[in-house]
Amino acid sequence: MSLSIIRVTTVTALMSVRRLCVLLFPLCGLAACRVRESGRVDSMALHRGPDGPVLRVTILSDSGDTRLSSTREAVAHWSSEFHRLNRRLQLDSGTVRADSIADDVVRAAQNEAPRGGGPSTDRLLAKLADTPGDIVVLLTHADLISFSVRWRSGSKGVVAIRRADIPPLSRPNTVRNVVAHELGHVLGLNHNTDSTTLMCGRPASCRPIAFVSDSARFFPLTKEDERWIESRWP
Repeated sequence: MSLSIIRVTTVTALMSVRRLCVLLFPLCGLAACRVRESGRVDSMALHRGPDGPVLRVTILSDSGDTRLSSTREAVAHWSSEFHRLNRRLQLDSGTVRADSIADDVVRAAQNEAPRGGGPSTDRLLAKLADTPGDIVVLLTHADLISFSVRWRSGSKGVVAIRRADIPPLSRPNTVRNVVAHELGHVLGLNHNTDSTTLMCGRPASCRPIAFVSDSARFFPLTKEDERWIESRWP
């Protein structure tokens, strides 16, 4: 098969996926058509900490934001999961900055999440270009659907979290799991349909309210998620 034919076939396939995403979005919502990246991340592309590769996290938030402690717990949880799965990669403890991004910029990027990005996502990433870190967590005060932008080599991962003064994020145990869930997407994981697990989501009926618990706990990964993390990250 000639190179030109391969290129045409690849473009046609990508266009088909995008058309399918547009059709599914009204039914499935955000992350309906996330395409999982394949291939192992080269540790040399990551920042080097004293104990190995590190993804640096910056949290854009007011210092008094009630979601801040739960966000830090979610970041630490992923470091624990990497350690449990015998990965050398860690997330750092997270640096808090009082910067903010305009709500309209974040909302516009949210609308592109099912397609995996677009001009509004590029605009958001451009606004964050001078923000240090590999992953930026935005604790917004906007009434939006929490979403994420996947980390790629040379491009920041982003987590945007909705306001938490009203349900569902005002309910106990939800914020830590929603942040951990969106971090899972940043790291490349897709939704599943098991409501007892961290990455359950659309098109299944799972919603943040499913994370409500009187005790502080994180929902687990599936075995498939674990295998994928092991194959993807150093």
